Amino acid sequence: MKNSTSVYDRENFFERYQQLRENPMSLNEIVEKPTMLSLLPDLQGKTLLDLGCGSGGHLALYLERGARAVVGMDLSANMLKQAQTDLEKCGQFHGRFSLYQLAMENLADLPEENFDVITSSFAFHYVQDFPALLMAIFKKLKPKGTLVFSQEHPITTCHKMGERWEKDENKQQVAYRLNHYRDEGERERNWFKQPFKTYHRTTATIINHIISAGFQIEQMAEPMLADQVQWHAEFKDLQHRPVLLFIKAQKR
Repeated sequence: MKNSTSVYDRENFFERYQQLRENPMSLNEIVEKPTMLSLLPDLQGKTLLDLGCGSGGHLALYLERGARAVVGMDLSANMLKQAQTDLEKCGQFHGRFSLYQLAMENLADLPEENFDVITSSFAFHYVQDFPALLMAIFKKLKPKGTLVFSQEHPITTCHKMGERWEKDENKQQVAYRLNHYRDEGERERNWFKQPFKTYHRTTATIINHIISAGFQIEQMAEPMLADQVQWHAEFKDLQHRPVLLFIKAQKR
């Protein structure tokens, strides 16, 4: 394995992240996973690659849904160590998964290919050269293979400076600021006092890159919780704007 440079391998960062992921009322559990699973094709007997697989939670779900074999790629050594531990606990998964410490940008270095399905959750906004990644994905997929991914919604990635929300006199959120939406490119971010970079692309740019790479878009989703009153207090941001964009596309 290559030496990791992932933010998740910095001191104490992975532990804090794991605490968030173990929360059953997290964005990942309430919004991301259910939406991703709803977009997947039938996985029975299929081979699947998960880019930015993290600690392997999605890989386990795919194996439970009948995938013949899954491959996980992630830059973080800590993430892959946790994935190995968790997947090995389930005897029925033995011999059906492989893990590689690789950045998504180095997908061409993955020795395995000809996947039926390639997925990625909450990760493509970390990639600088999106067209190059899509071309690499296209080559790794079988004819008529499927790509399903989620990423931070362009409404979210566009934020550049200042407050994200306009608030009223009672400090209640009234409008999300989009003044940098058309300004594509690098964004400096900070989480748990750790700096990292993401990349903003408009929705049109994302869609056009997917089409140019040779994919046919089959479905999109922008999940919000306006009709799910039970989550309004926990996820008040999601009553009127999406934080995630999901796209399902097929290799033509």
